[in-house]
Amino acid sequence: MPAEPSPAHQPAARPDAAAQALRDAASAVAAAWDQPMNPDAYSRAVSQLYSVLRDLGIAIRGLARYQVIPAPPGPADRGFAQHATTSAAWLLGAWHSLDGVVAAEGLGPPPSPARPGDALCQAARDTITAWRQPSGTAADRDSITGQLITAIVFLSEATLSLAGYAPRHRTIDLYAVGAGLAEARVALASAIQIPAGRPIRHRGQAATGHPGGRE
Repeated sequence: MPAEPSPAHQPAARPDAAAQALRDAASAVAAAWDQPMNPDAYSRAVSQLYSVLRDLGIAIRGLARYQVIPAPPGPADRGFAQHATTSAAWLLGAWHSLDGVVAAEGLGPPPSPARPGDALCQAARDTITAWRQPSGTAADRDSITGQLITAIVFLSEATLSLAGYAPRHRTIDLYAVGAGLAEARVALASAIQIPAGRPIRHRGQAATGHPGGRE
């Protein structure tokens, strides 16, 4: 079983900036992966998805420890931490659904921010350090989480696109990833008390959080 990587020692982006960068990169990937790919590009995209799932699972574990400042009166509310931890577990489970896929690092040409998949991998990696010891207001925390939810919806769309072009053995794995992403989104929505059934975007089943075929 692949080992989880240690985050690189580098200056951390602000938590909110990292969330916005992740959302924007996921949006670009959803559009790019909706287009037909040659076999090499397809394999690299699946490898990039594998890496992103792993890094986001690790990052959300850090986000679960978000320290609200000023601390609200009364006993500490562990609801956000519990739901975020559940979301991280779903993403790491989705990552393991792709066991046997080689991680994107070191494959193909050197990473370039001009390629959507490479930019998404970097944005996901950056969230590990940005969300390692996060703190701020409850509104800041909820805004970050909202952007993360939107990023996961885009990632669900991208996964469905890959499933649409996948060989049979990989289709099952990618639908399992789609199911894990849907559960991760529901857990995060619960963390900030967004109704679980509320669609974030309107594009077929991906917006509802249910994996399935392409429209």
